[in-house]
Amino acid sequence: MNKFQQDIAMRCVNVEKAYSVQKELRLWRILFGIKTRGQLIQALRDISMTVPRGKIVGILGKNGAGKSTLLRVLGGVYQPTRGRVEAHGQIAGLFELGGMGNPNLTGREYATRYLRVMGAKQSEIPTFLEDIHEFSELEEAFDHRVRTYSSGMSARLYFATATAFQSEIYLIDELLSVGDEHFQAKCWQRMRQRLLNGASGILVTHDWTAILKLCEQAHVIEQGSFAFSGPSDQAVVSYLKIPLSEATVARFSSQNPQKHIVHSGQDSNIQLWVDILEPAPVDFAISIEMLRIGIGWEIVLLANSLPVAEQPGRYAVNVSIPSLPLTQGDYSLNVFLSRRKLTPQEPTVGFDMRSWTTGNGYRLQVEGEEAISSSVKLPYIARKLEEVI
Repeated sequence: MNKFQQDIAMRCVNVEKAYSVQKELRLWRILFGIKTRGQLIQALRDISMTVPRGKIVGILGKNGAGKSTLLRVLGGVYQPTRGRVEAHGQIAGLFELGGMGNPNLTGREYATRYLRVMGAKQSEIPTFLEDIHEFSELEEAFDHRVRTYSSGMSARLYFATATAFQSEIYLIDELLSVGDEHFQAKCWQRMRQRLLNGASGILVTHDWTAILKLCEQAHVIEQGSFAFSGPSDQAVVSYLKIPLSEATVARFSSQNPQKHIVHSGQDSNIQLWVDILEPAPVDFAISIEMLRIGIGWEIVLLANSLPVAEQPGRYAVNVSIPSLPLTQGDYSLNVFLSRRKLTPQEPTVGFDMRSWTTGNGYRLQVEGEEAISSSVKLPYIARKLEEVI
């Protein structure tokens, strides 16, 4: 295996897929080998992407956007009309939920056939079958004909079988949303185990929460083309298209840096500028989140709302964190401005926010050694610097 294959699990380059839709199927044209005529539908257009080894890349798209077609091209079910696909490792395709093979097979026979096709050793099959039987929770139905299964039972059987052994590359199509909450939790747990063991793959879905749980990088597909490619949180923002209201009372200054660099284990300070445009009691709040694969975005540090000022002006907010208890890595720095609440029952009125959920959050880069603690109180100081002209 060369260095490229060590770093890259899968990639596709300028992939396109077109279908010919026949308005009228003439059998004589097929019998005599004459090319049929019909409307050409372009399902995929100039798709290029790379899956680093050990990572899951997400593809977000609405129904009919082309995400499932792309996954089947990557899995070799469909051949691309143009472009090429490269895979460096064994692929497990978790997308053919309806393709259960011969419906007269029992669940056990289906699982056995699948395992043999995927190259499982004969001596290992009994152990895999026991695991599949237990994980799928089909009980005695495991030895019943697949044609008697409901769609949910078929999904359980397929997922349990396709993930029974560690594959190098997983192609996943909405599969983690099958079954009840109990079974979904089992699916997530198994996928986390596979990822921690070094698996790579692609997840296509319209469930943006699933993208945040599994993916650092993601693409948004619209009408067969990538409309966005980048970090998963930014992909979700692009997909959801959350509108941002104009901050007219108080806002974070445009002079604030988009990325702050601090050092693990050291006393750290994060300074932000706040502009108060109209008289109002303004509070400030901050949270620091990180993406944990298999879990999603998780708050690791949080401060309660604290007062900034009440009169128009420009203010410096200094967030001091003694002995920064964060490990090295990239974090999302989320900050909020709101009207001070006089009573707990008073509704929160937001003035401005910077967060990964709205696509305008700040980045926090932590450098240095790993810290021991994972929680801390954030003291802060606000002082007026200059009047807004």
